[in-house]
Amino acid sequence: MLPGYTEQLERAEQTNVPGARPTAAAQAQAEAREAVRSVTRAARAQAGSSGVLQVVHGTKRVGWAAYELQRSATSLVQGVAKPPYATTGPLDSLESRKLAEGVRYQVLYDRSALALPPQKDITTKLVAMGEQARVIHVAPTKLIMVDGEIALLPLTVSDTAVESAVVIRSSAMLAAIARIFEDLWRFAAPFTGSHDLSGDEVQPTEEERWILSLLASGATDDTIGRLMGFSARTAHRRVRELIARLGVETRFQAGMQAVKLGWL
Repeated sequence: MLPGYTEQLERAEQTNVPGARPTAAAQAQAEAREAVRSVTRAARAQAGSSGVLQVVHGTKRVGWAAYELQRSATSLVQGVAKPPYATTGPLDSLESRKLAEGVRYQVLYDRSALALPPQKDITTKLVAMGEQARVIHVAPTKLIMVDGEIALLPLTVSDTAVESAVVIRSSAMLAAIARIFEDLWRFAAPFTGSHDLSGDEVQPTEEERWILSLLASGATDDTIGRLMGFSARTAHRRVRELIARLGVETRFQAGMQAVKLGWL
């Protein structure tokens, strides 16, 4: 289950009731945050209505809503995991069971959500079971979306819990949220359990910064070699080394990850 909502559910059960220029990725995240703010404003304005929007008040009820949504999933659960949450908790049995049933999970993790070793270990286990996980520098909000038909989005959040949330059913608003998720997913870096997500990676050399800046601009190995003064073969090797060091899979992701880490 997604971090943050799980802990609320566990508490409920205990009382018997989860210098760089703006880049395309940065722009997408900024647009996502503004879109989320628009969604929450609309949700608050329609808090008393029924149908498309339903507001859930109280951390226990929000936890149960998150649990029930995921329990009802038949094909796909998409989520964004980020604080606040009190503890990381154990590997959640619900997601394990749904993965075993063939339900796909696509989870975007805010880097801060993986800062503590327990959560990183849990995510590593879930990925081994089939979860698709990616990491972004700053997630705009927590989110659970099930089968592309219904979503749970926080409305009010304290330092330790989601105090109220809105359930959004099939609508233009849900379609907008799905598009936001797709944009963030496209620019996120794949999660690798061996990669240091704390942001304390050894800083690159000045030469490596130049290579990364060229990567971020879409330069080929031939272009990088010509501009840096070495062969295309050497450029290819250096690029592969940087991609592996950043824990990503593609040249584009390497450039975006370097920006997120403040290397550019």
